[in-house]
Amino acid sequence: MARTQEIPLDIVGSSTFGRYSKISSQQTFNMFISDGWMVPYAGHKKAVTLSDSGQGRGLYSSARYDHMIAVADDAVFSISENLSKTKIATIETSEGDVFISENNADQIAICDKSSIYVYDYRNHTFSKAVTGSGSGLDFTPGYVTFQDGYIIAPSLNRAEWRLSAPNNAHSFPADAASTGEIQTKPDEAMACVRFPGKGNLLLVFGKTVVEPWYDTGTQLFPYTKNTFNNIDYGCANQASIGSVSISEEKGNISGLVVWVGVNESSGPAIIYTDGNSVKQISDDGINFRLSELTNPTNCYGFCFKQDGHPFYQVSWPDDGLTLLFDFKTNKFFTLCDHYQNCHPAKSVTFFNNKYYFISFEDGNLYELNSKYTTYDGLVIPRIRVCKNIRLLKAEQFIVNNVNFTIEQGSDSNLQRVDFNFSKDGGESYSSIVSKQLNPLGFRQNKLNFWGMGQANDFVCQFRFWGDGRFLATDGSVSIYQ
Repeated sequence: MARTQEIPLDIVGSSTFGRYSKISSQQTFNMFISDGWMVPYAGHKKAVTLSDSGQGRGLYSSARYDHMIAVADDAVFSISENLSKTKIATIETSEGDVFISENNADQIAICDKSSIYVYDYRNHTFSKAVTGSGSGLDFTPGYVTFQDGYIIAPSLNRAEWRLSAPNNAHSFPADAASTGEIQTKPDEAMACVRFPGKGNLLLVFGKTVVEPWYDTGTQLFPYTKNTFNNIDYGCANQASIGSVSISEEKGNISGLVVWVGVNESSGPAIIYTDGNSVKQISDDGINFRLSELTNPTNCYGFCFKQDGHPFYQVSWPDDGLTLLFDFKTNKFFTLCDHYQNCHPAKSVTFFNNKYYFISFEDGNLYELNSKYTTYDGLVIPRIRVCKNIRLLKAEQFIVNNVNFTIEQGSDSNLQRVDFNFSKDGGESYSSIVSKQLNPLGFRQNKLNFWGMGQANDFVCQFRFWGDGRFLATDGSVSIYQ
């Protein structure tokens, strides 16, 4: 006798990569979980045209200067609160990563991994930092940060890292009082990162190790290495490093630093530290995906918050992959642009109560905000591939109905949901069946699809198309045997 069952349909879910699609083909594009619903990830809108066919390289906001500093191609721009731009200088390189920091002497340090340029915004001067009386530095600088009066930079291709003169970004002395060195392993310095919320803690990144150092104010050299522990993962690319503060239990605030890590015996993985412990957040499926990348070291990552959710976003442009990790739900999601390539954001900053990013696709500046439901007018592909539906004994079943709850009647523009399904565990999919959502004011919220036939490894895929927002939550799949 045939019997009917209701199987939960997990519309609400993350990107849970299996090592192979047969294990899990679950994936969510351009949406994330909030209060048990799938909600849209932020769209964006062009804010400032910097270079329509160029390359965005670096972005920074200065609380003291009340401006953003952006680098596109070889041009350095200052951007005011009303988003007017002023070209302030030209640097000697036109491609590659740029890192920016500042001190309390009205000096902004701009590093292109060749030189450190110093913009004095009070005196409106722009010049190169030097060592001693030379015309430039005696080392190749990288990721720059500020701590306790110093601009701090690694010496690329060496184990050294360097301190500027106190509150003077123009000068990087070559003496013992200004030079640190990675000590745990034979390594090369990649970045020095001031840890958020941990006072005088500085993380010194190598290619295979990260060392914690503290500014203890000691004579000769002010920093002292933590001799009790280090992090046995280095950095695949300085541009993948992000930091964020998150709220924990009992209202405590904790800082995190996140990066794409590697070491001499392990492939790429996504790592974070809270200054005490270290955790790998990429699981077996994601690590397997990272191991298949053609160029895992070409990656960009940053942290920011959308509506209280602390995110880490990381992209591999050569492989068209962008992952988003939500520290509030501890889940991964997938992002993409309108063409389902990687998301265009290279670096993000918070300025004038808004988030802005610079794009590595065209070099322009965009506002990133959940109020935008398109990518500068282009439809955002929002996709949910649900987990496999299998019975305990792998029996055959007939799928009679698929349904879930979705917000309808809230947008005056046309919206639709495309549905197709797989009967072989996500390897291949059926033709698409489309349902147009109700027009404005007609708020019935159930969406039904009927008659999918027989299967024993069934996967649902939904694509949400339209210029407006989409809100959806779990449903059910009605099967009978």
